[in-house]
Amino acid sequence: MIKHWEIFCDFDGTITYNDVGDVLFETFANSEYQRALKDWQAGRISSRRNLERVCAAARVTRTQLEQLCDSQKIDPTFSELVEYCRSRTYPLIVLSDGLDFYIKRILENYHFGYLEVRANHLCFVNTNRIVPQFPYWQHTCGACANCKGYHLRQSRKQGNYTIYIGDGLSDRCAVKEADVLFSKGELMEYCQRHQVHFFPYSNFNDIVQKLQELENRETQIN
Repeated sequence: MIKHWEIFCDFDGTITYNDVGDVLFETFANSEYQRALKDWQAGRISSRRNLERVCAAARVTRTQLEQLCDSQKIDPTFSELVEYCRSRTYPLIVLSDGLDFYIKRILENYHFGYLEVRANHLCFVNTNRIVPQFPYWQHTCGACANCKGYHLRQSRKQGNYTIYIGDGLSDRCAVKEADVLFSKGELMEYCQRHQVHFFPYSNFNDIVQKLQELENRETQIN
């Protein structure tokens, strides 16, 4: 069996059905949200600047945000990946360029609050203002507030075999660093355009099955 696997998983649209960050700002921000989003999608601003702009445009209390989080659903097959990693003592890290408050709240709602989360930090100011903080900015690629490529590079430097699971544009930096890549949605389209090898998936059951195949293949080689 392969040793030293480390599995990184995106949150918005991967673990959850919705992009919760989008739902947050669609619900509580003014029209600046759409302008900032278009600028980020076009590559005119970094995800840090995007988050700064959309947080400044939002008015939301802690209670309102908690209620929004409590309405969000996760892919029920995520539990299969969690159990797979637990049974093999593989680290499973939730890696996001989104905001930790809603990620942790939703994971706790589904009894996964013990999972490690690496994301940008959300602070509440006064009663209804939110401000982002960026604990990983010193490692930025320039485009990302929390560059996923950095985390995978650090893992590989420690001798780990890295697996990445994602679905969107914020996962692009991870593509270059993952030993094994699982893609769907916009990330799959990006990989196809750039001729990057990946395994497609529709849910976490697909991923667990493929990881088991890779384990068996490695065992036969050894």
